[in-house]
Amino acid sequence: MAIAEQAFSPKEWKVALVSDASSAGDTGIGTTMLQLDVDSIGMPSLNPNQVVDIRSGVGRTFKDEDFFQDNKMRVAEISLSGTMHLDAGHKLLLQNICNDVSTDISVATGFTPASQIYGASLTNVASSLTLVMQPSDVTNQQGMEFFGCVVTSFTLSADATTEGGRYKFSATLQTGKVPDLASTAEPTITPYANTTDVFLSSASGIKVFGTDSIMQSFSTTIENPAVFTGFSSTGYQVVSRGAEIAVTAESTVKYDANTKGLINTFDTQTSALAGNSLVITNNNAYGVLIDNAVLTDVSLNEGDIMMLNVAMKSVDDGTDALITFDVSS
Repeated sequence: MAIAEQAFSPKEWKVALVSDASSAGDTGIGTTMLQLDVDSIGMPSLNPNQVVDIRSGVGRTFKDEDFFQDNKMRVAEISLSGTMHLDAGHKLLLQNICNDVSTDISVATGFTPASQIYGASLTNVASSLTLVMQPSDVTNQQGMEFFGCVVTSFTLSADATTEGGRYKFSATLQTGKVPDLASTAEPTITPYANTTDVFLSSASGIKVFGTDSIMQSFSTTIENPAVFTGFSSTGYQVVSRGAEIAVTAESTVKYDANTKGLINTFDTQTSALAGNSLVITNNNAYGVLIDNAVLTDVSLNEGDIMMLNVAMKSVDDGTDALITFDVSS
């Protein structure tokens, strides 16, 4: 075989996702997929089961007959980061990890996720996702398709000093289904638009732990681990969730007469704050509300002026959502 002359830019690749067609783990690439605005294409963690240990025998070398590899009973993981948009594709990431496809996206009080059986009807339209890493052509390249994905970690963030306060995201997805790593499919992919960017500059009414604050940056993270069980010729049978869905937030605010007491509040707290733990009013642009929380850190941040780093963990009071994202007008 002669050598090939083609060369490709990593920026030619696209990442797109869609809700699985009708059953969890069934490929959704026959429908129009939604492109995500990612910083770059990173290699997924494929995690095949592999044994390359030396066994008993003649000599002290690894023998061909001792090699073992299995790609059925493993969990593949994809990490993404990029710019957040107010569109259906990017909202799918939040809807999946929150198990919420209602108007505004929230982690409900008493959150109890449903287990999803691969091959069974979807729990909701965002409960199982297909993700593709699509090259610019499938004649000289091959795509990678991951079916039955769930989002296990999602972070939404923004910094007023970076890109005009444009919202960013990072997400981790996992699947217990065997992916197609040699795809020649060419799905229809709808691109994102720069008119769907969202910005911290449109936010108002900022409160950090009940205190009116001047904010420089924030990030909120949802961790909802996946647990895979059962077995089949195409991977695991069931994807469930772990023991806790955790909601945390961090922010950097100006140290001033309003916020000076937060250090002492952190040191002397005995219970969660009830109400307005984190408020970023940003109508239909990923406004954030955490009602009840405990402080997990407050520390000085010595920048050009004195700032405060404030970290908290959301608490379920039995009534309020752990976190709510405003994505409706």
